[in-house]
Amino acid sequence: MKDEERYVGKCLDTILANDFPMDQCEILVMDGRSTDRSRTIVEEKAAQYPMIQLLDNPKEIASTAMNLGIRAAKGQYIFRMDAHSEYPPNYIRTCLEELERTGAQNVGGRLITRPGSDSLVAKAIALVTQHPVGVGNSAHRIGLGDRYVDTVPFSAFHKSLFEKVGFYREDLVRHQDYELNARIRKAGGKIYLSSKIDVTYYNVPDLARFMRQAYFNGAWMVHAWLRTPGSFSVRHGAPLAFVSVLLGSLLLSPFFGVFKIASLAIIATYLLFIFAASLQISLRHGLVFLVVLPFLFASYHLCYGAATLIGILRYPFARKVPENSVSLPRDSSSASPAEPPSV
Repeated sequence: MKDEERYVGKCLDTILANDFPMDQCEILVMDGRSTDRSRTIVEEKAAQYPMIQLLDNPKEIASTAMNLGIRAAKGQYIFRMDAHSEYPPNYIRTCLEELERTGAQNVGGRLITRPGSDSLVAKAIALVTQHPVGVGNSAHRIGLGDRYVDTVPFSAFHKSLFEKVGFYREDLVRHQDYELNARIRKAGGKIYLSSKIDVTYYNVPDLARFMRQAYFNGAWMVHAWLRTPGSFSVRHGAPLAFVSVLLGSLLLSPFFGVFKIASLAIIATYLLFIFAASLQISLRHGLVFLVVLPFLFASYHLCYGAATLIGILRYPFARKVPENSVSLPRDSSSASPAEPPSV
């Protein structure tokens, strides 16, 4: 977590309300130097529930947080559970059952996206990120389930998996989960999306943070691709392809008439495409959304694609860590005690 005072208390309440025995669990909260009341909220919960521990994450990014948690964990299973989410009462038990039933190395569920505020824009953002035009074939976002996929949100693993494929890459600020899943698949593992598992996730509340999300997701996806080529997917590359083709056509259109026609055709087709998607959503959720949805779709795609292009240009100058930095140390400090918690 980092600055999650709005959500972390409710998040912990939903975890504690699970029907799995909490005396067999430990809840490790990795805090990225929050400046709001997040730490205080967790400390108050920890005073009531001894299985909650608050750990410091001085590097303040998700990959280092996960690695700190994995190293500190004593149990047989690792669950990634982000602070701005809520979990159903059967979440832990069902994830464990699905891990054993499917034989998959990583199990997760469908993401039920909720708006980060009551504003029209926040509600529209939640709708954009649950529609195929917004997120492509991302199965966990568009309501699919019961299938093997390339990634899942808020994963559940056997801890022993990290001895085989390594830790999260700490040189990835974003997409560290997708890159890890690519390594799992490369090692012959499977990732299963279960319809029995749902997670409620609160998206960003305003346009500025939505564009920031799009920019950093687009820019850091390049780093994941080039560090682990198996992490490439068409849905993540589509905005880059769109922006690159459009930009190239616009730059060449003053010199070649065919590119002027191509530019107009691309723009017209794209506008028709996003308007059709916006109309489909608005007919289901309210025509008022037609005012903002086309703009949000276009802004998200253009920002994501442009950021990916910038990421490619900046990649040669990016800091890289050695490959062995993602490997799990094989020493006595990483061994589990004789009677570990299960989770």
